[in-house]
Amino acid sequence: MRKFVLAAFLAAGLVCNAAADISEYRLHFDVKMDMDLSSLDKYIDKIKKAAKVYDKGYESRFYIGNKFNKDFSRVIKAYGSSESRIKTSYEDDLLEMILMLPKEMYQYIGPMLHEVPTMPEKILNLPGIKETKNKFPEDIAEKYKGMEDIEFLSPALYVALMPQMWEKQKQDLDRPESIPAAKPKKPVFLPDYLKEKADSPLPQAEKKPASANARVKNTPADMSRRTLYPNLTSPLTTSDAEAFIATLDQINEWGRQNNMQNSMAVIRAGFLLNLIEADAEKPLQQSTLKDMVNPCQNLVLKTRIAGVYHSFGAVVAKDGFTPEEWAYTCDKTLKAFRVAEANHAMAYAIRFHRRGYYDRYYEMLPLKWQQGMRQTEAALVQMYSALKEDVSAIKPIKKKIRKKLVENDDLLLTTPIIY
Repeated sequence: MRKFVLAAFLAAGLVCNAAADISEYRLHFDVKMDMDLSSLDKYIDKIKKAAKVYDKGYESRFYIGNKFNKDFSRVIKAYGSSESRIKTSYEDDLLEMILMLPKEMYQYIGPMLHEVPTMPEKILNLPGIKETKNKFPEDIAEKYKGMEDIEFLSPALYVALMPQMWEKQKQDLDRPESIPAAKPKKPVFLPDYLKEKADSPLPQAEKKPASANARVKNTPADMSRRTLYPNLTSPLTTSDAEAFIATLDQINEWGRQNNMQNSMAVIRAGFLLNLIEADAEKPLQQSTLKDMVNPCQNLVLKTRIAGVYHSFGAVVAKDGFTPEEWAYTCDKTLKAFRVAEANHAMAYAIRFHRRGYYDRYYEMLPLKWQQGMRQTEAALVQMYSALKEDVSAIKPIKKKIRKKLVENDDLLLTTPIIY
């Protein structure tokens, strides 16, 4: 069940030719904010061609005319007289996903597939799927057996009826069971002059106020100072992070100006950037992974492409940043904040990904999915990679950062800040 959920969540749009080690993808998330933009015109022409509107040959459905265009008519007749069908773009991927599932899963997903419009006949006629049309699952969780009108549940929710979804696991399947070794008790031999002391009652300890035993926090003196010329490798200070979160409201307000013209310009630049990176030697299969790992550096690059770099720079300059300095500070703050907020479950997940715990599972997947899965895994690890000094700088203002992110709907213009 876990494999099915993981595959369904990460498989969409992940296409590849070969598998690679997680460390190979680390450099793929680096953002060159000073990228050469001399070839932009070539990619602008690509977008224009892709967005060209098909000429229907008429203005509206109320005035179509009295005859079809000859070429259009010939194509339609060819489709109508042909016994072959047009293959959908997702058919092969969906077929591979279904064939990876155990046969017991078909009773929960089959009825839903039969209700999806334009679902390929090849999938609907699969042995095990074909028989589930308009059929309620036979094996459902005990808590739902005998429930009134349960058979009228939407087929899209049949997966929630699986017994495996509700049974209590004795242990976490993603965490190996640890059995503490039994330590044998060793007899303690005391010399005669200590036996009397061992048997005598302990003297009453002097009571002291709790403040007397409190640890004094060692806060480095430079944590209260801003970093001069912050870069990718300079350590973060608390004042740096506070200056960054002070810019969030202003940046999002800048994006909303003039009926969101600045935000729309950045979105269009994102389309161009995706085309540019698709021509890279080893492109990421999902361009959004860079926005997950280094959203702020990617944003500055988009402002350059969109031609709003100086306008954006004027906003962050109010808090003493250049666009590049702001981007480095922002990305380091977000990564350190994720680490500081991470619970034990997330810490274990990152540890398992770092150690290749899921490699054998990836090798079971079709080749076209393997690289995309590994890239997503590498992105997750990079999102939680931060210097110890950066995390220490963030801890005193965690609540302030969380509050500011919530106030801005966890968005940086139109880019979600995932944490």
